[in-house]
Amino acid sequence: MVDEKVTIRDASEVDPNLLRMLDRGLEDIEAGRTLPHNEAMAEVRRIREARCFARSNKRVAVNV
Repeated sequence: MVDEKVTIRDASEVDPNLLRMLDRGLEDIEAGRTLPHNEAMAEVRRIREARCFARSNKRVAVNV
């Protein structure tokens, strides 16, 4: 059952790269290629921090 607040979009409205990433993630789960939650969250934080750092450096370079 889907909550009334959730909007289901047609695949044509979603970034195809996102759909491929989700498919790979599900395949990894089914194959048992998973990390413990704390390790997965640490990796997510590391990736987000690197992206934020890269974005902030782009802004500085543009403003110079």
